[in-house]
Amino acid sequence: MDENGQIVQKLKRIVCEDAVRPEVFQKKLIKSGDVYELYEYDKPIVKNYKSKIKGGRGGSASAEEKEKNREVALNRAKRNLRRLINVNIGASGKFVTLTFRDNVTDLDYANNELKKFFKRLSYHLGVKVAYAYVIEFQKRGAIHYHVIMFNVPYIACNELKDIWGHGYIKINRIDNVDNVGAYVVKYMSKDLEDDRLEGRKCYGSSKNLKKSVEITDENEIAQVLVALEQTDVVTYQNNFSNDYYNINYTQIKVKK
Repeated sequence: MDENGQIVQKLKRIVCEDAVRPEVFQKKLIKSGDVYELYEYDKPIVKNYKSKIKGGRGGSASAEEKEKNREVALNRAKRNLRRLINVNIGASGKFVTLTFRDNVTDLDYANNELKKFFKRLSYHLGVKVAYAYVIEFQKRGAIHYHVIMFNVPYIACNELKDIWGHGYIKINRIDNVDNVGAYVVKYMSKDLEDDRLEGRKCYGSSKNLKKSVEITDENEIAQVLVALEQTDVVTYQNNFSNDYYNINYTQIKVKK
């Protein structure tokens, strides 16, 4: 048994009081619609482990640490939104930009008006609209939204504009976009550093959305990969490291 195998066996024997039994894995496959992401780690990962050690380093974070934390948070937000969109996107998906006519800079007010818009649209269509959106700040400081709606039938642009009621609507064609999740998250910029987003998410979504599927059992992963070999796919590979692991990353996109 190699060193990693010994580590896995040792970790599997860990039992922590007041916690579920830890799960140990070295591969992870995440399915988000037609997009599969395979993570292969150079060391075993322990999931569901709760340490008895509480607290952390004292003192405030340095400017460099804050910058790194913002970058990590933005990358996590992009990844989560990309997966959420790819799971839920279908033939009735629509990608629109909502812009305020007035120079609206109050995020609380803007978010509240956006929620009202979804309620009006749901009432108008007779269906609870499923959606996700990205907050973006224009050069003039105004807030606008890039919104993807997953279950909205055809609606004329002028009709949608009237329901929005605050200004301008732009409908973006996504019929021929191969990876809609990646297409939408490109609008998520470093606006996360804007003071108006401090302590807030730079995107939002409705609760009636499906989630990605995560597989860590290596036998199940192998079965899925064998099945994908028989399918027309596009593959992208990369290798990167974080503070703890070296990771081989493979993204597999099933062609439409």
